Amino acid sequence: MENLSVHEIWKQNEMLLEHTRKLNVTLLREVKLDKAKSSLKGVLFLPVSTMAFFIIAASYAMYFTVENWGTWYFMFSGAVVAFFSVMLVLSSIRQLTQILSVDYNAPVLQLQKDISKIKVSVVYNFKIAAWLLPFGPFIGLFFFKALFNFDMMELVNYNMIISFGVVTIVLEVLSLLLLRALQTKNINKKWLNWLLLGSGSQINEALGFLNQIDEFEKENGTIS
Repeated sequence: MENLSVHEIWKQNEMLLEHTRKLNVTLLREVKLDKAKSSLKGVLFLPVSTMAFFIIAASYAMYFTVENWGTWYFMFSGAVVAFFSVMLVLSSIRQLTQILSVDYNAPVLQLQKDISKIKVSVVYNFKIAAWLLPFGPFIGLFFFKALFNFDMMELVNYNMIISFGVVTIVLEVLSLLLLRALQTKNINKKWLNWLLLGSGSQINEALGFLNQIDEFEKENGTIS
């Protein structure tokens, strides 16, 4: 009887420890998920502000193109700005959709995948900027005309044409190097995380909180 009683006490203690362990995991998950949600809310401003700005930019660029119809370099400059602005608007819409559709009741692994996709989308904005680089001289023509109503081509001479070509080639090389560096396989590199400071660092914070949940659950033998 005494052995049976000890066995029952031991069993009850094990059940109590198991219950406490599960409670600790649940509480930690709730706390860390709240922090992850808070971090992602801080990211919302990025796609919203980007979308608003480039909707205005695309609209003006299309107006600029029509207004300067007949002058090929202004038409091309306006079309370039409009095209890349639309790309950034679409990218921002995708980011906003991804952020708002995160299911915080999903398993940690799925949450990590979903939030990592948001990070990839933010990096995609940098890729768009890299694609834009070779068109830098035309962007310059656009902004001087738009802001100062000044036609830089009026100053065209042999030296300017050579400079225009050299700058375009340099920007093309820089664009290719950046696109190579911004591949998905480099998504967790330190330099890329540094580049995301202020424009996506909250995503890394959210992933950090999820990693803490994952590690704690593994230590306690729980799979969420």
